This record gives sequence, structure tokens and C-alpha cells, in this order.
Amino acid sequence: MPISTLRPRPLWLAALLVPICLQTLACDPKPDPPVLPPPEDPNAVRGQRIIHRRLETGDVVALDNTGVRSTLSVLVPTGDTFEVRPLVARDVDTFQFNNVPPGPYYLKRGTDSYVITEHRQLNLDVYLLGREGVVTVPGPIPVTLNVDGLSPMDAYQDFGVVAPNAGAAGVLSLNSAPTPGATSLGGQGAVYQSAFGRQEIIDSSKGDRLYVLQKLRRTAGSFNYFATARALTLTSAMFRSDGQASPVGGTFNELSPRQLTLDWRRSSFEVHRAAVHPSAVSLTESSVRHSLILAPAVGGLEKGVVGYAGELLTGNLPASTQDVTLTLEYGNPFPPQWGVVASVVHRYQVPVRLPPNGPSGTLGVSMKEQAELSVFASRPVEARLSPPTQLQVDGAPAQDERTLGSLTPVFTWEPPSLGTADAYELRIFRLSASSAGDVVQAETVATFLTAQRRVRVPPGVLQSKQAYVVRIGAMRTPGMDLTRTPYQADALVDTSLAEALTGVLSTP
Repeated sequence: MPISTLRPRPLWLAALLVPICLQTLACDPKPDPPVLPPPEDPNAVRGQRIIHRRLETGDVVALDNTGVRSTLSVLVPTGDTFEVRPLVARDVDTFQFNNVPPGPYYLKRGTDSYVITEHRQLNLDVYLLGREGVVTVPGPIPVTLNVDGLSPMDAYQDFGVVAPNAGAAGVLSLNSAPTPGATSLGGQGAVYQSAFGRQEIIDSSKGDRLYVLQKLRRTAGSFNYFATARALTLTSAMFRSDGQASPVGGTFNELSPRQLTLDWRRSSFEVHRAAVHPSAVSLTESSVRHSLILAPAVGGLEKGVVGYAGELLTGNLPASTQDVTLTLEYGNPFPPQWGVVASVVHRYQVPVRLPPNGPSGTLGVSMKEQAELSVFASRPVEARLSPPTQLQVDGAPAQDERTLGSLTPVFTWEPPSLGTADAYELRIFRLSASSAGDVVQAETVATFLTAQRRVRVPPGVLQSKQAYVVRIGAMRTPGMDLTRTPYQADALVDTSLAEALTGVLSTP
């Protein structure tokens, strides 16, 4: 070909081809399609767990550092057995269990606590009394008292202690008996002992306020009671954690006496004694008998009773007493916005013996009525709920002594003859001989909270060749579904409890 026929490409074509080539080489790869979350499990059970802390200045929300969420699982009944569903953490306050078919399932908490429920949304929120970070020590805390303004003391004087911000309640026990009739204590040694088995370090720099209560022994007919009469409020108290004595001083103030009249119809409880157990008897005169308690509710009752802050009044009636009308007197040193809850507890004991001829003992069973004080005092104090009836295990009468057919028995019962139960608590006790071998002792191995009247015991709860008794309590919980919000059980204000006990049940 002649050279004249070889012509260069037109400039416009070269300009067009180069950018196309460069564009092809420099282009980003085609993006991957977005990753979609897995579809929601239609059989999921979801819930929340938030900690609310009650302080004297109000409620605060705190992270859950109790470790409860890590112990949760779900047991799905499948005939005579159960399948386990582990917890799926969603975020710091929520959780989920997948593949839980409709119908009853067991929410297991820890190693021995179960809630039988059908709810698909759970609320495991809890209200705790006291701030985070309270320091505790295992032994009693020594205290030196320099106080005056007391009512004349007797030889048995001790003092109630309440420090809500520290979640503390207990007693100051004097190291030596005071002089009868004395109204002051100078350099008096004492120890603080908490009601919770560990002693809280009160620290006013953390906002802790300390209430020290003087209670006096009083009587109203056959009713013997202790009632708060004077109080010392301290905003600068500091308990030491090094074993050295902490100073507590000041002048007690006399409290305005408050009158309380109760129409206590004990016969309404006694008529249900046989339903508690055919062998149930009242506790002896020297033991704890039928009790009346007035307890303060820190911050008020909007969220129920939050924590334990001691008592304003406690007393007992002899078991032989019948219906009584009582006029009582007590003082209340706490802020007016705090509530007061009143309760009566009728306690019975049931004799038990380790089979076949082992040591014997007794197990306590109770009937309880509780309400806000003004409501409690506005009507007769009488039973509104009786124990569950016709207790059976695997279809046989459960209040008889018997040997079970398996380690996963089914307990059933019928409703109370009086009142309507909103929930039931079934508690299993294992019986064993004491270390001395002369008396039987009881240890809780599992509790079940349910609105049903049937509980199959899951594997692993009962052990072979052991003896057990089971206590089934009917509960009134108006306005509160404990199978959805189980941690609110201790916060209930208006409530009733009536328990029944099985016979001794041996495992194969």
C-alpha cells in the first residue's frame, strides 16, 4: 500500500477512545447487594430488664449489674420432657428467646427459679432500694452511742436503724443492758447488725441519711407489741469499715402518737387451718405467733413497696386468742410522702419426719393479708383468700405421705374455696437430717410461679432416694400479672397469700 494511503486517526476519534478505555479500567466494581437482617422469628419471646433505684431524692435508672440476664433460659415442654432455648442478648436492656412455640413455657432464672407463662413480651424490671456502690462488710459494725432525749429504757432496749440511700435496715444492739429508766447513753458500746446478713457502710458524703428509732414495749389486751416512739435523724453519720467504732450521737425527738384501731377477725383465718394441712397446728406460745406489722414504704407507694426499711410497729397475738379489737399507738418519723403498709400473718406449723423412721421437725405455712394502712384499718381484718384445695401429685392425694413414681412428677390443685387467686407459687423443699442427726431440716431446691394449676417438675430438680415436701401458695395480686412481671412480687401492696403443704414425698 502506498504510504500516502496510511492516514492518522482523526483527533476526535482518538479523544473519544482514550476516555472510554480509561473509564473502563478505573470504574469501581459493581457494589454487593445490601445484607438484610434475618427475618424476625414469629415464635420469639422478647423482654426487657431495667434496674430502677429508689433514693430519698427520687428514682434513678441504672444499668443491670445483677447478672440476672446471663442466667436466663427458656424450657419448652415437649410431652414429658423439655427443650432448652438459650437467651439471645439484644442490647443492654433487652433480650430474646427464639423458637418458642405458642403455649406455656418455663422461664428459668438461675438454677432454681421458674416462671410458667404464655406471654410473648416479658418485663423483668426491678426496683431496688439504695444507691449503687454501697460498701458492705461481713461482720457487725461497732458503734459508740452518745445520745439523750430517750424515753425511759428497760433492760431489753435496742434501736432500729434505717438508711434508705444505702439500702440499709437493721438494729443497733447494745453491748450491755442500760440502766432501767435512763433517758441517755454516754459512751455506750453497740453493734449495727443488718437485716440482710451483711452490714452496709453508711456514708453521708454519698447522700446517706440515718434514722435511729427507739421502740417501746407496749400491750393492748393480749397483744404485745413494739412501737416507734422517738427518733434521731442524722445527715452526717459515717460508719467505718475498718473495725473501729463509729460515733453516733444526738438528741432523740419525741414523735406525735398516732392511734390505730383494728377489728382483727382471727376466726376467719382459723377456719381454713385444715386446708393448710390436716395436721397443721398453731405455733407454740413461746414461738412466733400470729403477727401484725406496720412497715414504711420509702418514697411512697406509686411503684409499690420498694425495698425493706424496717417496721414502725410489730407485735404478736397468742395462738389461743380469738377475734379481737385493738387500739394501738405508734410514731412515724419519716417524711409525709412515704407510705405505710399494714399486714397480718397467721403462721402454722406442720410436723414432718424423714422416712421411714428418721428425725422429725416442723415446716412453717402461712396465711397473710396486706394493704395500705388507711385501707387496711377501714375494714375488718379478715382472710380474703384461702389455701388451694385438692392437692395432687400424679393424680394421687399429695397431702398423704407417699413415694413418687418418677423424678418429674406433675402437681395439680384446685382453686381456693374463698376468694380468687391470680397466681400460685409452688416451692419444693428437700428434707435432710441436721448435722447432729436429731432434727429434720428443709432446704429450698426450686420455686415455680404460675397462673395455672399444674406444674410438671423439670429434670434435675429432684434427686433419687430423697425426701421432699411441697408448699403451694395461692396469691391475690390485683392489677399485677406476675407471670409477665415476676420481679414485682415483693412490691405488691394490696395482696393476700394462703399456703398449703403436701405430705412427705419420697423419690424412687
